Amino acid sequence: MAQKSYDKALFRLISILSMLSKDERPTVLSLAEEFNVSKRTIQTDIYQRLCGWDITKDKFGRLVFRDGVNIFSTTA
Repeated sequence: MAQKSYDKALFRLISILSMLSKDERPTVLSLAEEFNVSKRTIQTDIYQRLCGWDITKDKFGRLVFRDGVNIFSTTA
């Protein structure tokens, strides 16, 4: 059975959040290349689909969580 487009998008979004939580600091271009999608798709992921997460760019243009957000934190 072929993988559905929403499966690919969900995998990409979870992977991006995981990378940021590990402080990997990817760029939009590196993510586009890794997931074989356009830069625009990654920008849409970051600025629309993940808009509830406090994601910003550092001074080198790499994506980071602002203020040390950790998605795996157990504190509420």
